[in-house]
Amino acid sequence: MTVSESFVPSESALRRALRRAEDGVVLNEVEAETLLHARGEHLERLLGAASRVRDAGLQQAGRPGTVTYSRKVFIPVTQLCRDRCHYCTFAQSP
Repeated sequence: MTVSESFVPSESALRRALRRAEDGVVLNEVEAETLLHARGEHLERLLGAASRVRDAGLQQAGRPGTVTYSRKVFIPVTQLCRDRCHYCTFAQSP
C-alpha cells in the first residue's frame, strides 16, 4: 500500500493546499499529496492554478502561449504497467 492510499486529507487541509497553490506558493510534500485527492470543484480549482503557473513560466521564458515537446524523448510505457500478471520481465511495478 502506498502512502497515498492510506492518506485521506481533511476538507480543511484540501482547501488550505488549494489556496496555497492558487497563491503560487511552493508546496511541501504533504500539500502536494493532499492535492492528489482533489475531485470535482477542487480539481477544477487545482487545474486552473496549474494553468496559471504554466502560463507564468512560459511568459517569464519569453514564450507566452507556446508549449513545446521533443519527439526524441522515449518513455517506456511497458515499465509503467499496472497489471499484476508478473510474467513480463521488462515491466516494473509503479
